[in-house]
Amino acid sequence: MNKPLFKKSAIAIALTVAFSQHAYAQQAAEAEPKLQRVEITGSSIKRTDVEASASVQVLTRDDIERTGQHTILGLLRSSSATATNLSSASSSSGSFATGASGIEMRNLGKVSTLILVNGRRIAPYGLADGAQENFTNLDAIATDAVERIEILKDGASAIYGSDAIAGVINIILRKDYEGGKVTVNYETADGFQDNRNRSASAIYGYGDIDKQGFNTYVTFEGYKRDGYTMGEMRGKYPDWYRQTPGHSTWDAKSTYSPTGNYFFNSAKIVARPGCPADQIDPADKLCKFDPLPYTGLTTNNKRYAAMSNTHFKIGANIDANFEITTAGATNDYIVAPLATFSTTTSNVWYNAVDGKMVGPFFYPKLPVGNNGNINPQAVELRARLMDTGDGFNFNRTESDQTRAMLSLNGTIGDYDWKSAAGYMTSSATKATRATSAKGYTDAIVNNTYKFGQKNDTALLEAMFPVRTTKGKSKISFFDATVSGAVAQLPAGPLSVAVGTDLRRESYEMASSDNVLRGDLVGIFGLQVKDTVSHYAVFSEATIPVVKKLELSAALRADKTSGSEAHVSPKVGLKFNATETLLLRGTASGGFRAPNIVESGNGLGRSSVATNVNDLRRCPIATTLNDLVQKSPTATATDKALSNTFLTNDCKASLPSFVKSNPDLKPETSRSYTLGMVFEPVKNWTLALDYYNIERKDEIGTRTVGDVLKGEASLPAGQLLRVDNTAADTEFLTLVKKYAPGNTVNFQNIGKLGLVYNPYVNSGKTKASGFDFDMSGKVKIPNVGDLRLKLEGNYALKYQVFQVADNAYGMNSAGNYDAGARLRTKLRASLKVGPLDHGVTVNYTGGYSLNSDDNENYCADNGVSAANMAACSRVRSNTTLDYNLAYTGIKNVKLALYINNLLNKDAQVNYRDTFTTPQFRTFAASASYSF
Repeated sequence: MNKPLFKKSAIAIALTVAFSQHAYAQQAAEAEPKLQRVEITGSSIKRTDVEASASVQVLTRDDIERTGQHTILGLLRSSSATATNLSSASSSSGSFATGASGIEMRNLGKVSTLILVNGRRIAPYGLADGAQENFTNLDAIATDAVERIEILKDGASAIYGSDAIAGVINIILRKDYEGGKVTVNYETADGFQDNRNRSASAIYGYGDIDKQGFNTYVTFEGYKRDGYTMGEMRGKYPDWYRQTPGHSTWDAKSTYSPTGNYFFNSAKIVARPGCPADQIDPADKLCKFDPLPYTGLTTNNKRYAAMSNTHFKIGANIDANFEITTAGATNDYIVAPLATFSTTTSNVWYNAVDGKMVGPFFYPKLPVGNNGNINPQAVELRARLMDTGDGFNFNRTESDQTRAMLSLNGTIGDYDWKSAAGYMTSSATKATRATSAKGYTDAIVNNTYKFGQKNDTALLEAMFPVRTTKGKSKISFFDATVSGAVAQLPAGPLSVAVGTDLRRESYEMASSDNVLRGDLVGIFGLQVKDTVSHYAVFSEATIPVVKKLELSAALRADKTSGSEAHVSPKVGLKFNATETLLLRGTASGGFRAPNIVESGNGLGRSSVATNVNDLRRCPIATTLNDLVQKSPTATATDKALSNTFLTNDCKASLPSFVKSNPDLKPETSRSYTLGMVFEPVKNWTLALDYYNIERKDEIGTRTVGDVLKGEASLPAGQLLRVDNTAADTEFLTLVKKYAPGNTVNFQNIGKLGLVYNPYVNSGKTKASGFDFDMSGKVKIPNVGDLRLKLEGNYALKYQVFQVADNAYGMNSAGNYDAGARLRTKLRASLKVGPLDHGVTVNYTGGYSLNSDDNENYCADNGVSAANMAACSRVRSNTTLDYNLAYTGIKNVKLALYINNLLNKDAQVNYRDTFTTPQFRTFAASASYSF
């Protein structure tokens, strides 16, 4: 007999399981199982009705296998609630945190989304992203060990402490496993086999916890992804890419060739004698080189993750788990041989040891008599140093991570208790080569580097030494919680939980000495090392106010050594308005404590902001570039050179130096949710939740765009501009070659040099929107149940406070900074005998390319009138995925996954640097159980 959904715990399951949760709810209702008290993410109190006052999305093991994903990042990206700006497969080789993957919610960044594994933190990745953000590396978690993933779409600092501002992702590993299973996977892109990955995993467990009192298992998985170059991807770039600002010559051959070209000035570039005939450009007679086959787009990634868990009983009332996890990875980027450098462009960087800017530095010209110079004057040679290839030039990140944890759970009378203690570490080392200001200059000026020859390794090492960044984090922790009913109220039991959380954390991250001393051209370093302790006490209660109304309340006090204590409150209401309608809401305060990089000891950090739009020079450079690009007689070489000048001002790099600040306050937030769960008809449920988050006292440097907006009011010396007369003269000379009457110039406005931008509590962000999901099933006679699930997010508002304007900026929901307003996924599954079919429709809405730092992007970047419509808005994107599993062979499961089944191209985007098309991909998986 079926009973009303909201009178059973089935409603909880129906609203939280990610793909087919309503199916599980109905099965629970039909079978009428004995209700068990369980703990869900977002509460420390076990209960039989697990539906809380905030939305929790659950990906079960079955859901995980349906995705065809074999990384934790891939699994989490299959939910519309999460997003990423850091993937080990595709992040830039210049990133601080290469070799790792992270996730965020609500566009509030990785540091505002708390990642837990079995309800506890893991050590942050050894290299802080952007040299500031300590985050959880998802690559360090064994995918095959995951039992389920719970995504709490609400702030939870009152339960978990720091970082849980946007939400919490709890990755729950298998507790028990009996028998063995081996799985292999392979994935590749349609028509582009270089874009591929494969993995293999094995798990074996022994013991029956009920009969033998223990279960132990071990799992291991290995993963490999191949890197590829722009050359391998050359034919995959769409025609429209050439129309985007600065990309009209993206694949043009380079004048930095093995033989080289003499650069006298923009109007006089001459091929160096000896260039092979097939490398001479027939149009301008210059010696050219194709760099794309040497320019890596993605990394060669190899990693492993392993886990062992032993589940055992201690006496009759204590349940214990001893867990050991370990992981390691190596990421190698494909990098090109090094080249000589422009002698007219200045370089500035920072000497952290002596606390001063280095530069402006200019690379030397080849003096008269140099082996590469046949001219009677000093000259710039643009040449590719091929003896720095073949593995000499490299970019590698190696990392490892471990955690050991003992957790105990039990009962004392009517009370539940749990406790855990553990130790964890994470370390990473990034190594690559850079140019020594002295070593390179000496080799050129002293005529010791021989162009066109294989030079001595010791000389090359002096010119291009190895630089490293090393980081390591360690955490030891202990926590304990007691919960249970303390009183019987007329409407039900009053349940409370109290607990404590103790952590000691150390972190260090440092650049090599040659970077800290400022020896290497344009390289920015950091050094930080400190230890802090975190202490917390917390309490939580669920209070049945009346029969259908329940109040939940939580309060947590956190204290970090060296800073003041912070108190985080949270209240929630859940009201069963009718048998088919549940109303719910929460109000909470959140916080993020300053991390060691931001507030600890050390010299501070240097960094480089990229794609910086110089508000004073970019409009001038755009006007000058248009005169070259629109000239019918301009050569490809001159157009490429003009694009380079444009990029230097409109997508420039701006060095900065940031000092740790021990006086920082925690970031704080206020968040509210209000929602409902509705069952309009049997077998169908609908959930809709509004969220509103306001974060303030954000820790960071002011955004570069914000600093440049207020340049006129900055204190003297905070923003340094440097003389760029030589390069500007070259640009103007080039323009006059095609527009002799040009009078536009740079008005003695220097090039951006360096900004001093210390950590401060100055930022604020607002985010609001709706989460929604709908699920149900349709019975197809003589076939089976067709299960449907729609889940998504609609962003109403996303605004960042602009310090220069003393006001919030534009609403970026639907604009470039925050992206599309609407993201949805519609999933359908149908099992017919041994075949299990699944289809997913992915939808991402369109958005404008305007942003706070570029409010009229297309017009400001000189996009032609013919392309203005294509540039003004990125259109919506819809793709279709299909998966099929076959279980008709005993102990064997075969699966096929086709993503982007209809092979739909990526939408036109005039602003992003186009790196990876939207491929159709094929994946296959096979597993054998024993």
